[in-house]
Amino acid sequence: MTFIAERPKVSIIIPVLYLQRPLNKKRFFMPRYTVREVLRDIAENVRIAHEVVVICNGREDDLIDLVKTNPVITKYCLNNMNAGVARSWNIGAQLAEGEMLLFLNDDVSVGVGGVERLDEVLRSAPDIGIVGPVGANWKGAEHDYFVECDDVAEAHMIAGNCFMLRSETFHSLGGFDVNYTPAGFEEIDFCNAARKNGLRNLAVSGAVFHHYHHHGISAYKQGIRYFNNIIDTEDLHARNKAYFMKKWDIPA
Repeated sequence: MTFIAERPKVSIIIPVLYLQRPLNKKRFFMPRYTVREVLRDIAENVRIAHEVVVICNGREDDLIDLVKTNPVITKYCLNNMNAGVARSWNIGAQLAEGEMLLFLNDDVSVGVGGVERLDEVLRSAPDIGIVGPVGANWKGAEHDYFVECDDVAEAHMIAGNCFMLRSETFHSLGGFDVNYTPAGFEEIDFCNAARKNGLRNLAVSGAVFHHYHHHGISAYKQGIRYFNNIIDTEDLHARNKAYFMKKWDIPA
């Protein structure tokens, strides 16, 4: 008898660069969430059928050992250098077998029922493109305001630290634009593409996630190494914003 495993309903895709993010000295008192805690949260709090796909862009021995041996991880890819966020998400989506893709930062806590809540909302209508716990409206290429709601509300953009979409949506829109490598604007670009193709992006209340962003790459000025290049966060933001504006024909 041939055994065929149940297809996971959700593929949780997590890029990781560090086992523990570098300390933001201005926020030294804030906790640093790591991929260890994220994997623990998933094991304890996610009950929907799922798989965990980790894309490892770091070369620390401890990190690689964790990725290879942690039983929560279903699949992984080890890159020999930092391939950036967009490529990592694309790799994860290509490895994924779930109907839904949840892209999750390695510094986001996952509470009880959070993944299930996003999955429920996403499945509720065929014209829903992307869902997440935090959404925002934008004016051109600038953040305008966060969307608040008691249930769900439409938003231009869903925060890139935690968002879910159908696998078919990822493939139909052609994945994430790698021109934003190493990071920044790739989720905004994708949300914009979803809206331009008639899909709604929804901010969802009651989805229990928390982003420990204080030690993240965008939290303070620093150099980011990717492939054989290095760019600081301020220059990167300016470069990617200019590319976004040109791509979507947004006036300066």
